[in-house]
Amino acid sequence: MSRGVIEAWLRPPIEIWSAATSASCGLVALVAPWVLMMPPNLGIVAALLAFGFAGLRGEQAWRVWRYQYGLTRYKTTAVAPHKLPRIPGKLYLGEGFAWGQQHTQRRMDAARPEAQPYLVPGVLITATRMTLRGLRRTPLKPLAAALTAPRWWNPLAEPPDLGGTPILHGVEPKEVHVTLGQKHRPGHLLWLGTTRVGKTRGMELLVTQDIRDRKVVIVIDPKGDAELMLRVYAEAARAGRMDHLYLFHLGYPDISARYNGIGNFARITEVANRTTNPLPSSGNSAAFKEFAWRFTNLVAQAQVALGQVPTYDLLLRDITDIEPLFLRYATHILRMQGPEDWELQLEKVQTQIEKRQITVPRALQDRSQHLVALVHVLKDLQLPDAVLQGLATAVRYERSFFEKIVASLGPFLEKLTTGPVGKLISPDYFDPADTRPIFDWMQIIRQGGIVYVGLDALSDATVAAAVGNSMLADLVSVGGKLYKTGLDPHHPEGKIVLPEVACHFDEVNEIAGPEFVPMVNKLGGSGFSITAYTQTIPDIEAKLGDAAKARQVLGNFNNIIMLRVKDPGTAEFFCSQLPEVDVQHLMVVTGVSDTDGSTATDFTSRNEDRLSTQRVPMVSPSDIMALPQGQAFALLEGNRLFKLRFPLPDPTNDRFVPPSLQDVANQMRAKYRTSEHWSAQTDWLKDMPVGLVAPLGFTVGDSAGNDDGEAAA
Repeated sequence: MSRGVIEAWLRPPIEIWSAATSASCGLVALVAPWVLMMPPNLGIVAALLAFGFAGLRGEQAWRVWRYQYGLTRYKTTAVAPHKLPRIPGKLYLGEGFAWGQQHTQRRMDAARPEAQPYLVPGVLITATRMTLRGLRRTPLKPLAAALTAPRWWNPLAEPPDLGGTPILHGVEPKEVHVTLGQKHRPGHLLWLGTTRVGKTRGMELLVTQDIRDRKVVIVIDPKGDAELMLRVYAEAARAGRMDHLYLFHLGYPDISARYNGIGNFARITEVANRTTNPLPSSGNSAAFKEFAWRFTNLVAQAQVALGQVPTYDLLLRDITDIEPLFLRYATHILRMQGPEDWELQLEKVQTQIEKRQITVPRALQDRSQHLVALVHVLKDLQLPDAVLQGLATAVRYERSFFEKIVASLGPFLEKLTTGPVGKLISPDYFDPADTRPIFDWMQIIRQGGIVYVGLDALSDATVAAAVGNSMLADLVSVGGKLYKTGLDPHHPEGKIVLPEVACHFDEVNEIAGPEFVPMVNKLGGSGFSITAYTQTIPDIEAKLGDAAKARQVLGNFNNIIMLRVKDPGTAEFFCSQLPEVDVQHLMVVTGVSDTDGSTATDFTSRNEDRLSTQRVPMVSPSDIMALPQGQAFALLEGNRLFKLRFPLPDPTNDRFVPPSLQDVANQMRAKYRTSEHWSAQTDWLKDMPVGLVAPLGFTVGDSAGNDDGEAAA
């Protein structure tokens, strides 16, 4: 078997004939050495040599057959999450191999016309499969099922249809664990892949390990995937971390914790930022957004000064009718900064207004006399309070004019505060009847907590985007505080202790806003590792509204996992980061030339093998678009390229999922339809004998559940 520059894998395994011949000779030498004119002792020695040579040639034939067989078969593995490999200092991503020039060569060799007979089932196997399919509708159905059982050694087994081509993973028969070093995770990880290719299932794989490793885990799922929610719950229970688990789901407020997205901030201006960020800012809408920001900021400052915690509900109340807030705040400031006789001045002005001794401006004619008098007194006193002056300016506007200015903000806040969802994101801190917990990010990080957030984006994308944006902006604020002071600002040795926070954002394009840019830019230094999942790069560009900002975000992801995509630009984004490699092409040249008849030679012929080299991309966009479901290329730790397939989590009989939560998950499946099984959970190598599996880098799990009811691999 040649080990030269040109490999010869796509050919008949002719070594089997020499192996059979040698084995036959060895058998004769062992049983009847006299036939070969050998004494018995010499016959034994000759038999051993013959059997050894037969084994060598047989192993070479097996390698050829195994390689060709792997090019035609998909590999899938189902594994119980608690049995995922534990590798110190590493995050397990799946099974695969480091992709190099050799694999690009094999991929191109498999695309040549002469290789096609080795990449498709033979006529006999195809005809037999069709016959067995017909038997499934007859009394011989058990026999047909037995003959098509999904076993690695069974060529009649029906392979799972994962789409794409199995060639991309079959070019390397030997798999190993593909991992990402934990020290590289603050460089962030981006998953790109079109719908239904396994992003969410890959997310389960990583979330399971982060919960098991006792990290702070934050999962934001815009659409609300049932399996993902159950996986977070089950792994938290399995790790003994249920006391610190918070489930937040806009679609199921009865089981949800509560969260105030604007109640925690480092600077008061963050309240207005988070509230108005989702508003449109293009064209004429930009001016209205700026006005909305200004008045939201004034209202938030006044509420905080009066001892209130800002919520969406309180903002809507005070922006819709700003007069009561102005009266309370003006009274508060006058008591603190006004003269001692301010109440007497106010009564005097109000009496003059009643007697029409003071002319009321037209804009204030529909306001109460008490408010008009208060505005008049404040104008005379000129107290140095910017918020008070701003509120006074707001109430001096005509009601209709003020309503036009905040026309876009009012309906938006109504969406956030209407119905049961409003009680989730605008919690009433003083309602003793509502026992649902209220959480904030600093509390979660200090507790070492786990949070699953389902935003129900399929039901109301506007509310989902607003809550998601608010949560990300809140996280950025918390990350900035941690970067400066750490978890323990009063540490006796002055050390800055940073947490390990693993953030997983599914369909990140749904929640990415202006706050997402500093999040991926700077939060790595605060102990945050962000894993984002999206479909294409244009999705992020459309959400951010700027291609340059999208590139800025993408440039901060040091690790990329690329599943199948249908957008050429997204595939090119990945492939452009890879080098070109040299591949060889063997050309057979045959020629014949006639002579002039002056010699005894009538013609001459020649046969040549010409080896040429061409420069090609290591991976092309067409390869990305041909990936099967559950398989990906990974660019990790400084442009190290891997080809991997990640195992499917097997939740069968998981005792850590309670029936009540399972009922909610069933409703989610029926409502959202986001968890269709995209492949049959079979593994063509799972029944391979251990002696054959071990050299390939596989690990064979148990075949049944354990006593605790946990699913086995």
